[in-house]
Amino acid sequence: MDAKLLFLPLALGLSVAPTAAVFPKTLGIYPSLPRLQLADTRLETGARSILVNPVPSDLQVTLELDRRGSNPIYRPGEPIRLTLSTNRDAYVYLFSIQADGRTHLILPNPFSGGEEFLRAGEVRTFPPPGASYRLTIAPPFGQAQVLAVASPRPLNFQEIVAFEEGGSFARVQVEGSRLGDAIARAILVEKIPAREWATTTRFYRVAPR
Repeated sequence: MDAKLLFLPLALGLSVAPTAAVFPKTLGIYPSLPRLQLADTRLETGARSILVNPVPSDLQVTLELDRRGSNPIYRPGEPIRLTLSTNRDAYVYLFSIQADGRTHLILPNPFSGGEEFLRAGEVRTFPPPGASYRLTIAPPFGQAQVLAVASPRPLNFQEIVAFEEGGSFARVQVEGSRLGDAIARAILVEKIPAREWATTTRFYRVAPR
């Protein structure tokens, strides 16, 4: 990759990645997922709760933004950095949910080298220090969020993610309000017990300069 910095808009689907870029092998070719009934998962969905585990989990995932506060303000063109850690070995996935409901899977991505697996206690910053790219804020304006999902086994999101032409990150083909059901489906397919997966969300606002 070119040594110069690439600026990847976090809230917008503009791309600097080649359209042929693919996810790491953990998100490779899978058989079609069976249709499942999710009525008993007791998931809470809504503006502030995309996916909540209904029982206490032994796995904990921590997600922090590089600005303090429960809902910090970012403006277009400003960089943003995310920090992840887990208390147990886990595969971690990050979803960026825009103010208009459009969603992108931002980890794993073509630039991360498949490094979505975290060891217990490991702290990882995204983008990492010295990376040849940066995440920058872009419209739409309003309430946005980043959702982290941690699982002891890889999850298959093949049926809901796809690269748009010229896209840096994979577009999730469901809006934020339906993302919880899609993630729950992947968890059910892998038969992951309720005590072994976790999510956390961080909110931020995109405001005009």
